[in-house]
Amino acid sequence: MHRKPVRLHIAWIVSLLLLASALAGCTGSSGSAGNEAAGGAAKTAAAERTVKHLLGETTVKGEPKRVVSLHPWLTDFLLSMGVTPAAAPSAGPNNPKFPWYFEKSLSGTVNLGWQIPQPNLESILAASPDLIVANQNHEKVYEQLSKIAPTIAIEPFKDDNGNRRMRDTLLQFAAMMNKDEQAKQAIAQYDAKVKQARDQVKTKVGSGTVMFLRVTEKDLRYYSTSLFEVLYSDLGLTPPPSVPDAKTGYVALSIEKLPEINPDHIFLLVENKDKISSIEQLTLWKQLKAVKNNQVYSVDYDLWFQGFGPIANTMMLEDAVKKLLK
Repeated sequence: MHRKPVRLHIAWIVSLLLLASALAGCTGSSGSAGNEAAGGAAKTAAAERTVKHLLGETTVKGEPKRVVSLHPWLTDFLLSMGVTPAAAPSAGPNNPKFPWYFEKSLSGTVNLGWQIPQPNLESILAASPDLIVANQNHEKVYEQLSKIAPTIAIEPFKDDNGNRRMRDTLLQFAAMMNKDEQAKQAIAQYDAKVKQARDQVKTKVGSGTVMFLRVTEKDLRYYSTSLFEVLYSDLGLTPPPSVPDAKTGYVALSIEKLPEINPDHIFLLVENKDKISSIEQLTLWKQLKAVKNNQVYSVDYDLWFQGFGPIANTMMLEDAVKKLLK
């Protein structure tokens, strides 16, 4: 008489447990489906993003595997972020090779030759890029480049005085490439070298003035601080009082003006050997403090004039320290 209610009671409990289990299963399935949907949306967002850049907006899909660089400093920045370009330009208009200071890192990279002002569109197309990285020199061909592959463009970041800034440029570029951590690491490594180099140079050079002079086929050019962040910002060297405004870039200089400037140190970029040979014979040249004290330093065009980026700046830093401390 009393067993039947017990069986009914047990059956009722089992039914409740099964129902609870079923409900839990439904809830779990719903949550799982929601997570999968959210994950799918996240993957889609990661796979496709819109990049705002110098020349417009570009949709970039996934992580590009075949990046084409159109300027040596862009190549420098890519390598510093751990990206080896599929194709890249030569060191300069008169040098068909890659820049010597990162040539070994480009053993599998196609050499496009010099790509300014007119890029070789056929060579770029043949490289099968999934992303092209250009700069301010490529505005006129941006649409043509974009028909080959998604194209982003960047120019060097400049401070309020017109001085080019490598670190800020790298961080901006890294944001476009989703390489923020790699950029921060490259900057930290560079900053550590700067600190050591600056301390060494400060002791030797002190407040001595440093001039950057370029001897071209046409003229003598007295440069501002704008292109030489390594000298005037990183190493903290002092330009002559008459240094051109950074936004001007440089001024053409007559040889007769050199004694008025009379710097303690001259970084000298020579493109016309006959002209500098003639200048070196002049009494006014021989009377310059930098010349009398053997503090005129010849520098390399590919590095000091085309170079810009963590790799090039490191090489310039080391080169400057070696010359100043000799």
